[in-house]
Amino acid sequence: MGEHTPAPSPGRSYYGFVLYLLGWTGIIIYLVWAVVPHPYLAALGLTYIPAPYWAVAFPSMIIMLLVIFVFCIYPAINFTLALQPNDIRNITDSKAVSEEDYPQIMECAVPPVYDLQISQVCRALYSRDLN
Repeated sequence: MGEHTPAPSPGRSYYGFVLYLLGWTGIIIYLVWAVVPHPYLAALGLTYIPAPYWAVAFPSMIIMLLVIFVFCIYPAINFTLALQPNDIRNITDSKAVSEEDYPQIMECAVPPVYDLQISQVCRALYSRDLN
């Protein structure tokens, strides 16, 4: 296997260049269709093209569909995938590591990282003691 470089392989660079040219060609054709009056295009022999109205209407419809997706459908999908608030998986999981999993460590050592019990967290957060 050759050395890994950020440069694309020759095949990928050819595809990229062709897509670059097709993208610019599509933009130019779209702008000509949207801006040039239809009698001029008909004089060139281009008679079977959609009305310029669609040059504005079609992108507007796409943007509206995107807005509907972002503000309605995407949050709805996330709500269906979210856990119920009283589900125990919101608090712990199978990868949780408790304090008992570690052997006793020396007093001067850095304590290991582990998950706290929910009762300890509630005691620390909601205790009425101000000491």
